[in-house]
Amino acid sequence: MAPFEVIQGGGGAHDAIATMRREVREGLARPPRSIPPKYFYDERGSRLFDAICDLPEYYLTRAEAALLTRHADEIVTLVGARTLVEIGSGMARKTGPLVRALCDHGASPLYVPFDIAHAAVEACARALLARAPRLTVRGLVGDFAYDLPRLSTAAPASSGPRLFALLGSTIGNLDEHAAPAFLRSVARLLTQRDGFLLGVDLVKDERALHAAYNDARGVTAEFNKNVLRVLSRELGADFDEHAFDHLAFYDAERQRIEMHLVSRRRQLVSVPAIRLEVEIAAGERILTEISRKFTRASVERALELGGMRLRAWYSDDEGSFALCLAVRA
Repeated sequence: MAPFEVIQGGGGAHDAIATMRREVREGLARPPRSIPPKYFYDERGSRLFDAICDLPEYYLTRAEAALLTRHADEIVTLVGARTLVEIGSGMARKTGPLVRALCDHGASPLYVPFDIAHAAVEACARALLARAPRLTVRGLVGDFAYDLPRLSTAAPASSGPRLFALLGSTIGNLDEHAAPAFLRSVARLLTQRDGFLLGVDLVKDERALHAAYNDARGVTAEFNKNVLRVLSRELGADFDEHAFDHLAFYDAERQRIEMHLVSRRRQLVSVPAIRLEVEIAAGERILTEISRKFTRASVERALELGGMRLRAWYSDDEGSFALCLAVRA
């Protein structure tokens, strides 16, 4: 097997565009309007998010990376993992400690990055191979809402114990109903020998949360507006990004950040590919992302509803972020 290959999920680009058309129509057709956050991540969006991870206000990446550096070897040892499957891998900025531990413990380590952005999968594969030449990388490009079962082909159970990972608190982008459903889908992939590593952002002081999603340089605002560029390019929409403002705030009752685009004026937006015209009022919001914050109790509830149980919990001294190792119940 070649050290690096990329598999296209689902039915290829045509299916991805068909899915985009359906989901965007459902989200924009009537208030309250929304756009799925996965459409941030074209090549430009992936670069912008990579830049967000380096911002001083954005504590999440640093906190998670420190935990991985400290505990990766123990986690890989507990599972006995020979394969690492990273769901929503992005640029795999934090994956290095897990890959190093995998290479230390196995003769033929396999890494499977799974992401919606082809460029991100290829870039992270090349970067990791440069540091770990014994590694084999088999990337999967797809949408984890639809293509998750294909991981059984990319990383078959016969390859030995597998560590599935969803890092970066990506689980927080799913609401109270969608998160357990997603976890059930992952649990169906797991054998009794496998493990599932989940990164979760924890409930904390609202000022830290506000700063993380409203950075002084405005990179997060650019990232938020990038979804409009994606829809304009892929669906022929005529969004004017300058007619929208970035808004992010913490909803303490629901323990989540909400990110919106707010219309600065009344406007009529045309989306020809889905034969949709949207009249957006001045001050009207389009929800682009939620980011839920967790406690240990809420994580355990979500895992239980998802057919898993918590095996190990690793959090930093500040109680800012946690890594949760789970197994199939």
